[in-house]
Amino acid sequence: MKAPLTIKDLVNLLYQSREIIEMLFGNKDSINKSEILAREDMTDERLEKLVMYEIIHENDNIIGLDDRILTFIEEFLEIGEVTTSFINDNIQALNENLRYYRIDSNPKFLRNIKRSLKKINSTTSREVMKLHKNIDDTYKNQDNYLIKLQELDKYKRKRDDIINLIKESEQIVSDAQGFFNTIIDPELSSIVLDLRYVLVRNRDYLNEIQSQIIDYINKIQYQAVIYKKIQRLKELKDYEELKYKTDFVDVVAGTKALMFQKRNPLKSRLSLDFLHTDQGYALARKVAVKLDLLRNNTRKPAGKMAAGFDNDNREESASMNIAGLVEKFMQSDSDLFQFVMQYKFPEKVGELSIEKRISLYVGISIDYDAKLKISGKLVKIDYVNEKKQRMKIGYAVIKPAKQKALAEPMPVEPPAPPMEATAQPEPVVVKTKKVRTLTK
Repeated sequence: MKAPLTIKDLVNLLYQSREIIEMLFGNKDSINKSEILAREDMTDERLEKLVMYEIIHENDNIIGLDDRILTFIEEFLEIGEVTTSFINDNIQALNENLRYYRIDSNPKFLRNIKRSLKKINSTTSREVMKLHKNIDDTYKNQDNYLIKLQELDKYKRKRDDIINLIKESEQIVSDAQGFFNTIIDPELSSIVLDLRYVLVRNRDYLNEIQSQIIDYINKIQYQAVIYKKIQRLKELKDYEELKYKTDFVDVVAGTKALMFQKRNPLKSRLSLDFLHTDQGYALARKVAVKLDLLRNNTRKPAGKMAAGFDNDNREESASMNIAGLVEKFMQSDSDLFQFVMQYKFPEKVGELSIEKRISLYVGISIDYDAKLKISGKLVKIDYVNEKKQRMKIGYAVIKPAKQKALAEPMPVEPPAPPMEATAQPEPVVVKTKKVRTLTK
């Protein structure tokens, strides 16, 4: 005779057999006894002990978990199969405990009320999710369309049962709301609010499932009609009667569906806007390399400006009157670069470095390009940066746009820059209004 187990003994026994329990729970079809005994952590004595205390059961050398252990794990992890009768049992238990607590305000009945409310919450959600999964599996994996229709019809009736149980649960909670308000228990209030939200959400989800079931049934019926026609065509084809007893060949020949048409390769051209981007340049370069068009290519484009290259000047730009600066430039005869380099800023702005003035030149040329005229000339100058390094920079000569209405004046030497010029201006073709500083 087996000795009675205490809670401590049961917990220890489950812990010592945790790996066997995990393996048996993952293989619910049961495992042969020889596979269990082949494990290093299992002996005949331990196996007999587990069978004696009904942790596992043995039948014809087949080992499986006891149903009570299996049900406990599934309910605790909320992964097991749930039936509408189980939800109904929880509703009846809630009604009973509500009556008992009205008669006798025993904390035991209050705990049972909370437990029933929690179970209704979890079991309803699990049943709805399981129902949706079963409907999808049936429609996608069941080959026989007659069985598929019967299964979907069964799930449709099950969906109606769940809807009725949800309505019944909502009615019970609504009728008992005044009674719940008399009980000062924050946990109970939180459980009731959560249950109300879950019931409303599941009811809406079940309405979507209803539409899904109807759509699946209609598709199956339509597919069944097509399937019968295909079977009939195959039968006629097998008897060599398809061509003579039907107009199948003529119908297929006159079909203009895309799948019956000859495939024509599409030859699309890239837009010029895309070719002007960095991605377009990289793509064009790959094509040129493939066609061996870069043998004499020695000139390379300037590198991409780093993101946030003008972040250091945002504070100064915020205190500057850029619009006023542009208006003064529009009234001058100088080019934009020399104007920015020679301009004396107010004391609150302070003296700007050459790099910051260059950034200001670039920003004005981008933001106010509608008011500016790019003359198509490029000037190169030398300058010394903040790190005392000699650098060479080229800039486009930009004039106010008002000069467009005038006759082209004779070329005039630009004012002597504060830095030494090392090369005469040379004409270039400017393809975009956005100006980029070039350094090397």
